[in-house]
Amino acid sequence: MNSLLVVADDFTGALDTGVQFSRKGVPALVLTKEQALFERSGMSDVDVLVVDIESRHIPPGEAYKIVRDITADAAAHGVRYFYKKTDSALRGNVGAELAGMLDASEETCLTFVPAFPKSNRVTRDGIQYIDGVEVANSVFSKDPFEPVRYSAVSDVISLQTDIPTENIPKWAYERAALKPDKRTLRILDAESMEDIERLGAQLKLGGNLRLLAGCAGFAEILPDLLDLSEREMAWRKNTDNILIVSGSVNPITIDQLLYGDELGISAFTLSPLQKLDAGYIESHDCETFVRDIAEILGKRGQAIIRTVGKLDEVAVTESLARKSGIPESEISRRVAENIGAITLRILNSAHVGNLVVFGGDTLHSILSKMRCEGVLPVFEISPGLVAARILSPDHDCVVITKSGGLGGHDVLGSIEAFVWRE
Repeated sequence: MNSLLVVADDFTGALDTGVQFSRKGVPALVLTKEQALFERSGMSDVDVLVVDIESRHIPPGEAYKIVRDITADAAAHGVRYFYKKTDSALRGNVGAELAGMLDASEETCLTFVPAFPKSNRVTRDGIQYIDGVEVANSVFSKDPFEPVRYSAVSDVISLQTDIPTENIPKWAYERAALKPDKRTLRILDAESMEDIERLGAQLKLGGNLRLLAGCAGFAEILPDLLDLSEREMAWRKNTDNILIVSGSVNPITIDQLLYGDELGISAFTLSPLQKLDAGYIESHDCETFVRDIAEILGKRGQAIIRTVGKLDEVAVTESLARKSGIPESEISRRVAENIGAITLRILNSAHVGNLVVFGGDTLHSILSKMRCEGVLPVFEISPGLVAARILSPDHDCVVITKSGGLGGHDVLGSIEAFVWRE
């Protein structure tokens, strides 16, 4: 039986949370919401089920309903614990999704720990900081699709729900052991893993473990906190070539990919036409492009495909979309669709040992086209950078994933070291 259900709003976040269990010997299976049918045979073989509901860019009311319904369904099938995985930069439908999970339960409290100390994301006095900067003043305030406008976690939540919030500072963790009399979304400060472990001990003392929320930082202590069973997990890495595909327009990722020039990795930046024209995939130009990538992989062992080489290229794509009558709300979906289809053509025409994907929308598109039946995260290369085994009848490459805003400048070097060095 599944002991824990994790609900994530994008695929890379699902994996960087799921791997927190795998790295401690607790198998975690990552599925899409369409695959997560709790009466399905085989799903009960894992203690932790992680479901990617792809809700970051949908209306809050729709996100609320998806989380509420999947939580209620899981509870009806005997799942004991629930974890709402959120973005550590507070992007997406945070308030609506926390409310959906709380409303589906009979509990009065959901505990939210938004900090991810290993990636320099901390919560102090209810304010979310990234690299020492309030999140609303960080690079995430300039996200072209989901700009973060508020740094107070309670302000972000209250945009989408009227459920009261309560902030608990580090000096008052004992309050986390007490259940409130009325429905409450509790926000706990944390600035280190030691803080997270201390607050976890208080939650366990009070029996307040059924409804939890946060990112990979809080998830790291859950295997021990929930007393999940460990078992042997066998896996071998692939030391063949590396195809890097990025659909992220986050400035952090753009900078990380530019480091590929220093490493001598051939990079191909998709044109607006390649990203937006549905007819491009079956064109002769696409066939030539795929052949070029395959040749580079064969000769040099690495290649990068990216949607932007610099941030101002986003505006160029948006301009073409307007001229083509594509609504702004459709741009990210159209780009993810095309980059997924291009990647599939490469996978079908060339041997790829390691498929590296930056960006949750891009990963979801690629895996759906690969007929992926589930993903098993198996190794955390560094915080937010995950190696996984995919369950697909057609493909056996290792998938390495990263959320757009995570990782250091030399993340490509870390991937090379993981793949090619003992």
